Amino acid sequence: MRLPFPRKKVTDNVRRVKKGVKPACQPVAWLQPLLRGLVVGIAVVTAGAGVWKLNQTLSISYWNIDADTHLKTQIEAYLLKKKGASFWQTRASLVHDELVAQVPDIQYIKVSRILPDGLLIQAQARTPMALWKDEQVGQVMLVDEYGVPYRALQRGETLDLPFLRVAKGKIEAGIQVLLTLNKYDVRRLLRLSEVIASEQGWRLNFAKGEQWQIKASNMDIQVTQIINILDMPRWSKGHWRIDARMSERWFIRPARQEVI
Repeated sequence: MRLPFPRKKVTDNVRRVKKGVKPACQPVAWLQPLLRGLVVGIAVVTAGAGVWKLNQTLSISYWNIDADTHLKTQIEAYLLKKKGASFWQTRASLVHDELVAQVPDIQYIKVSRILPDGLLIQAQARTPMALWKDEQVGQVMLVDEYGVPYRALQRGETLDLPFLRVAKGKIEAGIQVLLTLNKYDVRRLLRLSEVIASEQGWRLNFAKGEQWQIKASNMDIQVTQIINILDMPRWSKGHWRIDARMSERWFIRPARQEVI
């Protein structure tokens, strides 16, 4: 008996039909820029908050100052106005420049940050050597050892310094006279009251009527020669007016006389 077999499925030449794939949902065109803007905004706000927090963390809360007392007082007065200010307002370079501009007594200054919220300031004060009157503004100025008139003499400020009666262009030369005298005889520098520029040289007026007139050239030699003469027993007891402008002949008179 012939057994029936199931009919074999014929797959050849049969077109396969794929199941349909639904396309992915695309956002509406106008929504894409909005989403991008939202993402950028969130990033900006987050970054801004981080910068603000960092800025607050780095704001100045304390400082160390290495300077003379009178200079330290002026620097602290400036820093008190900066306390709690932002990092950008208390950058070391900015603090340096503002202190140089606002505290003219500063000769040298170095400003460093102490992270996160401190400042280290090292400063050196100018050395006032003389007084000089600026005729243009009518103010008496302090002059440092480099011949720089750096600030006006303040009301009530008393400094026992010699007065330079010279034109502005001769201030440095006048300071050089003081430095030369300081080099060879500090005691006489302390008694010096005026330095006056003349056509032939310099006139130095000391306490008790003592006066020197010297040439501008060979100043070092003349000053040492005068000091050596006045240290001799014959001259050491009195006060004298000396005219040393002539190389071949000097004139010495007692200081009580008004002119040589």
